[in-house]
Amino acid sequence: MSSRPPHAKLRSLIDRLHDGPPLSKQEVAQLEEYLEDDEALAYYVAVSQQEALLPSSIPERDLSEVEPARIVRFPRAMRFATPLAAACVVFALGLILGRRLERDPSNSTVAISPAHAAPARITGMVGVEWADESAPHKIDLDAASDPISIKSGLVEVTYGNGVCVTLEGPAVYEVAGQEEGRLAKGKLYTTVPKGAEGFKIHYSGGTVEDLGTEFAMDAQENGSTEVGVFSGKVKLHSEGRDSIMLFENQSLVQSPGAEEPFEPVPLDREKFVDRLPARDFRWEVDSPGTREFTCDVTHLVWKPAKYRAIFKWISGMDAVNLRDVRLFRDGELVVADDHAGSTGVLRYVSNNIYALDVPPGDYSRGRWTIKARIETISREGGNLAHADVPIGSRGILQFEEGLVTGAGPEQFIGRWAYRHMGTAFVREFHPDGSVSLEQNGVKDEGYWVDSRWEVKDGVLNVSIPKRGLAERHVLRDAKTLIFASNPYENAVKESD
Repeated sequence: MSSRPPHAKLRSLIDRLHDGPPLSKQEVAQLEEYLEDDEALAYYVAVSQQEALLPSSIPERDLSEVEPARIVRFPRAMRFATPLAAACVVFALGLILGRRLERDPSNSTVAISPAHAAPARITGMVGVEWADESAPHKIDLDAASDPISIKSGLVEVTYGNGVCVTLEGPAVYEVAGQEEGRLAKGKLYTTVPKGAEGFKIHYSGGTVEDLGTEFAMDAQENGSTEVGVFSGKVKLHSEGRDSIMLFENQSLVQSPGAEEPFEPVPLDREKFVDRLPARDFRWEVDSPGTREFTCDVTHLVWKPAKYRAIFKWISGMDAVNLRDVRLFRDGELVVADDHAGSTGVLRYVSNNIYALDVPPGDYSRGRWTIKARIETISREGGNLAHADVPIGSRGILQFEEGLVTGAGPEQFIGRWAYRHMGTAFVREFHPDGSVSLEQNGVKDEGYWVDSRWEVKDGVLNVSIPKRGLAERHVLRDAKTLIFASNPYENAVKESD
């Protein structure tokens, strides 16, 4: 490893990966960007290996003493290292493998990248009310597509070059080409990555040309438009006038018909939504008993809708029981689902999706919170782990609305790609009800051969006879598959 000291931010991210608090999605992406550098990657692996070789308090145990039907077998590596340290080593090795595979053009690994045939794609939506609910809404967009027209909510549009546009309703926006868009009204926030400079947004008063930046716009129905630069710089082109350069922290309002149409104004950083809010909330248990879990979902409740709370297990050797899942507005109970459920490793997942429907009469803006009771499942009479192993289980609550409640079988058919621990997977749901799995481009001929799937109440259920297990999946939108019972990232639809 080089004698050059690692970047302070890199050290901070790696330290938090091992010791907490958890990294956000943006920080994970930043860590991956740092690890494009071989020296940074070598430092990451060295630290992870040191963590994994720390003395462990988990003793060797004879799993044969545990009821066979309840055993969850872990690799031997997990027995000499703490689960977190071992996971970090596996993650590190997965990253190394992934980087090397990506650099080798001859490798046949399935790639999951934002690149696609259309110039842009809707990559996320939160609380969307369409201006015309009866019209079909496409995910892949080009210059011939109808404009995105929403009354409320947020829509994220990602271009093939990595440009990300976040729209806030009411808004009307259209993809005008590979590197341009057109804003008729509404607010947007645009992030332009390195290499995509020159991206343009057209509006009624002219064109904003990016020069490597993050900028926001607010186009009013009266023709007035505000443009603000959060980082970098942009150039405003307006017919009959010289171009105007705007730099970081600068903002102006362009008013049609005014004697001097451009007026500088203070940049309002609170006015714009720079990215879609997270839909997942971390939960953790580290002791026996029951505790109340609470999370704030205000940023996700934009309208009356059928909402679902999905409790997913991510890591740890214990499972938990779930009950009394409730949704409050400003401290007052609006809706509750008190059915008994559980989550953990796959064989312990049962009824872990909770219905929190908010009808029109019960909706108004306010502070929306979810509360639920989470209880550690007793290890007596069929352990998940040996009694000497410290109690621990971690996961997320995913809060969803939209297709999660109304998807039909035809919407699940096709190939769905995702990554887990550095490996590329593709699951394919066939029209005849069968399921197949590919791992790094190689078809699995083992457990999945006799697997079948069916859809009930918007939930796709997969039976895996050779393992005596069942999986559950739901859709966030037409291109996003959620693993409701597995600790995997969301899958992206490759094809029908």
